[in-house]
Amino acid sequence: MRPNNLNSMHVLRSFCIAASVILLVLFVASCGKKSNPTLKSFEKPEPVRMVKVEHRGKGLIVSWSYPSSAIKSLKGFAIEKAEDRGNAVQEFKKIAVLSSDALHYVDDKFSEGKKYFYKVRPVSLREILGDDSPVVAAVPATLPERPQGLAYRIAGDAVEISWQKGPDKLLYNIYRCDIKGKEQSAPINSAPLKEAFFRDAINPSASMYYHVKALLGTDIVDEGLPSDVLAIGPEAFVPERPVGLNFVPTAKKVFLLWKENTESWVKGYRVYRKRSGEDSFRFIGDALAPAFSDSEPLAQKTFYYVTALGTVKESVPSTAVEANPLVED
Repeated sequence: MRPNNLNSMHVLRSFCIAASVILLVLFVASCGKKSNPTLKSFEKPEPVRMVKVEHRGKGLIVSWSYPSSAIKSLKGFAIEKAEDRGNAVQEFKKIAVLSSDALHYVDDKFSEGKKYFYKVRPVSLREILGDDSPVVAAVPATLPERPQGLAYRIAGDAVEISWQKGPDKLLYNIYRCDIKGKEQSAPINSAPLKEAFFRDAINPSASMYYHVKALLGTDIVDEGLPSDVLAIGPEAFVPERPVGLNFVPTAKKVFLLWKENTESWVKGYRVYRKRSGEDSFRFIGDALAPAFSDSEPLAQKTFYYVTALGTVKESVPSTAVEANPLVED
């Protein structure tokens, strides 16, 4: 009987050791285990509620909006497209899946005159598709020609830009950028222009680059390709010539006065003088205001003119005035 008791005790001890090891493993594993996922993470994401399509250049631009507070729960957006084939609409097919920070997609696979349908569906982090957005239809038209003949004129505190006007049905958008070769996504005009003309505020100290696009003004815009770029730099801002130059001589000085230029960007004026017997005018000083005093006595017939100074260039000279020495009684 004694050997059987020893065997029983040995088996019991082995069982206890094995049970302890199992409990220890389960305890360690449970310490590093993440909490169970909530049911909310398996819910459908909020649908996209507004989608629009615009035909610009070589692409149909599908854009949408989505609440910023809900984007963090998304993996991205699925773009779906269908084509109208006359008696039947082709089944929607997924054409792209974009990241959650994308709010537009450019579709370059289309033909003018055909009808297409688009919808956008959000995709959650667990790759659960949301419900369909509203479906938008687009029939891209033949685009208008590029505008030609861009030109400009500096008019006071504005720059006037014009171009060749196309057919009466055309509208125009004008774009501006301060970096050469970069194209802005939004025009500077608040509404499409009916005339081939735009007046813009100026920045005489920097170069600006403009281009114009013609559009049909349809529901999907139908905006054509850009015109050639029109560059307007600081050297373009040449002030008008000063007018009204006059003088007041005294025994020791000559005071010069003229009318102030109307351009607010004029930096100042330059004064030039030529005495009798001299071959040419020479620069004698700057003036911030339309007044200057020549401190050298007026000993002989002397001529003066002034110019207005722009950011880079100065204007053509004013009409010269002739000053003669004072005659004592």
